[in-house]
Amino acid sequence: MNRRLWLWFAAVFAVFAAVMVAVELGSEHNYKKAILSSRLESYADIVARTDDYAGTMKLLPENIRVSVVREDGFVIFDSFEPAASMGNHLTRPEIASCLEGRDGCCIRKSETAGISYIYFARKYPGAIIRTALPFEVSQKRFLHPDWMLILMMVLLFVVTLVVIFLLSQRIEAQADRETDERLQSQKRRMTSNIAHEIRTPVTSVRGYLETIVDNPTMSSDKKELFIERAYLQTLRLSDLIRDISLITKIEEAPDLLQKEYLGVRRVYEEVLEEFSSQIRDNSITVENLVGEDVFVKGNQSLIYALLRNLVENSIRYAGEGICIRLECSKSGNMMEFIYSDNGKGVSAEHLSHIFERFYRVPEENSHRAEGSGLGLSIVRNAVVFHGGTITASNIQPHGLQFRFTLSEN
Repeated sequence: MNRRLWLWFAAVFAVFAAVMVAVELGSEHNYKKAILSSRLESYADIVARTDDYAGTMKLLPENIRVSVVREDGFVIFDSFEPAASMGNHLTRPEIASCLEGRDGCCIRKSETAGISYIYFARKYPGAIIRTALPFEVSQKRFLHPDWMLILMMVLLFVVTLVVIFLLSQRIEAQADRETDERLQSQKRRMTSNIAHEIRTPVTSVRGYLETIVDNPTMSSDKKELFIERAYLQTLRLSDLIRDISLITKIEEAPDLLQKEYLGVRRVYEEVLEEFSSQIRDNSITVENLVGEDVFVKGNQSLIYALLRNLVENSIRYAGEGICIRLECSKSGNMMEFIYSDNGKGVSAEHLSHIFERFYRVPEENSHRAEGSGLGLSIVRNAVVFHGGTITASNIQPHGLQFRFTLSEN
């Protein structure tokens, strides 16, 4: 689990914990307030049963304040203050609630007594009975948030974060080990494949040259044939080293590959120029349907290698007299390209493997195909490097098509 993901998870958990604390504190405050309101409500019911308000006060706790208010807002009785001095109470929140048809309850500072009270008011026939308790330290403590609960929530949050951190470290370490093991396995496999692939042309070159050295009387025609074959093997070796170097750079040092805005048509024309003699010798027709205004942000070497390997693949395997075609269209912020030829195509059993390293589709009358076996693997990696995808499919009546995307930005 990377640091950004861990921080995101911790932030989400922190928000969740904060919401839980807020909800819990809110519900707890309301619960405690409801308890006090219930007490005051019972006192109001007692007062409402009699007209002797002063006498009834003897039955109630000393700190209970009782006010009897007419519907016009004037006080007709108050257990603490002379009713005449109380003024109009229509604007008091608890009285206003009663006039709207519901019980009123609030905590505020009394304008007449100058101290804070928790008030409860209910409308009865003929008057509104209001009871109140001084909002003193004891009541405040009763309504105060349960700090033990908050402390427990904070501790739970801290412990959870520590557990998440330790688990993420363990998961990350395990993932790193698995990644290292997978990379080591891939490197060993690739090293073995590279050694095998290099051994073949080197052995051929050595065999041809040793034959020439060991047979000084060999005819000039046969000697020239062996030298030509040795030269072809050196070209194959050179292509293999080039492809290995490129695919290694894509996978192990992608940050070193700089991007710039490239005109795809121009790059493709450079590739066609490189293969102009082979295209001419094999009577290949070229259709370049990519416009001059088609640009992608990419690496020059990789875009060139991508197109070069597709063209070389057609020249080498599709047959003579074919037509190769490149076209494109815009899809969101991606450019979608279709490269195709109308050659032999690839049988279904091999089609799903052609992007694998060192995989070769056997040619007819041959046990193995020529080439490094890395060309289409480079194509795939180059497309992925540029944020795209690639698929290969046979087309009717015959031929092979590669559909791939490259990012404009």
